[in-house]
Amino acid sequence: MIKAIINLIKPDHFVKNLFVMLPLFFAGQFTESDLVFQVLIAFGAFCLMAASVYVFNDIHDVTEDRKHPQKKMRPIAAGLITPAFAYLLDFIFTIAALAVAYLVNMQLVWVLLIYKGLNILYTLVFKSIAILDVMILSLGFVLRLYAGAVSTGVVLSVWIIVMTFLLSLLIVLGKRRTDVIFFEENNVILRKVVNGYNSVFLNNIMVMLSSIIVVAYIMYTVAPESIARMNTEYLFVTVFWVIAGILRYLQLLFVKHEKDSPVRLLLKDHPLKLILLLWGLNFVYFRYLM
Repeated sequence: MIKAIINLIKPDHFVKNLFVMLPLFFAGQFTESDLVFQVLIAFGAFCLMAASVYVFNDIHDVTEDRKHPQKKMRPIAAGLITPAFAYLLDFIFTIAALAVAYLVNMQLVWVLLIYKGLNILYTLVFKSIAILDVMILSLGFVLRLYAGAVSTGVVLSVWIIVMTFLLSLLIVLGKRRTDVIFFEENNVILRKVVNGYNSVFLNNIMVMLSSIIVVAYIMYTVAPESIARMNTEYLFVTVFWVIAGILRYLQLLFVKHEKDSPVRLLLKDHPLKLILLLWGLNFVYFRYLM
C-alpha cells in the first residue's frame, strides 16, 4: 500500500516545484539562510499540494488511464487504491499543504488555493479544450514562481514571468505531442483533447515557441534593468546553454522520437542534465561570484 501511495503522488514530478526557488535564485539572495529556509518550506507545501492534485487527477482520469500502455499501471487504474481512499488522500495532502504554507504567510496559502482550484477546473473542464488545456497547465508554473516570491518577499520581474510561461508551454506541448503521436500511430485516443491537435500543428507551434523563448531570454540578459539587478554585463553568455537545452529537447522529440514525459526526459537524458547544470554554474558565476 505504501508503495502504491508513493507511485500515486508521483514524487519524481516534484522536480517541477523547483520553480518555487527561482525568484530567490535570480534575485541573488540564495545566500541568505533565513530566506532559503522560507522558500524550502514553500517548496514542501507546494509538493504536498501537487500530490493532492495528482491524486485528484488520477481519480477522474481512471477510465482513460486504463487505455494507456503505461498509465494503466497507475495505482487507481490498476485497482491498487480505491477512489474512496484516494479522495481521503487528496483531502489529507491538501490540508497538510495549507498548514505548512500557513507557517510562512497567508499569501502563500492563497497561492496554493488558487493552484488547487485551477487544477480542479482543469481536470473537470479545461483538459478537454484544446489550446486552453496547455495554457492552464503552464499557468501552474507561473503560480510556482509566485509561491516563491510571496514566501521570500522577492519582487518578480516581468521577464521571469514571461519566460517561465513560455518555457512551460513548450514543455507541456511536448507532452501533448506524445499523446497525439500515439493516436496517429495506433488510432487510440488516450485523451479526448487530442482531437484538437495534430503532429504537424504541434511541431510548428513548438518551433515557433522555441524561437520566441530564445529571443526573450536574450532580451532579458541585455535589458538595462537586468544588468542593473544582476550587477553584470556578461549574463548574455548563458544564452548558449539555453539554446543548447532547447535544441536538445526538440532533438529528443523530433529526431529520437522519445515518448517519455518531459520530467522523465530530464531525469534520464544525460546531455540535457549536463546542459542544465552548466547553465546553472554559469549563471551562479556571473550572478554570485563576479
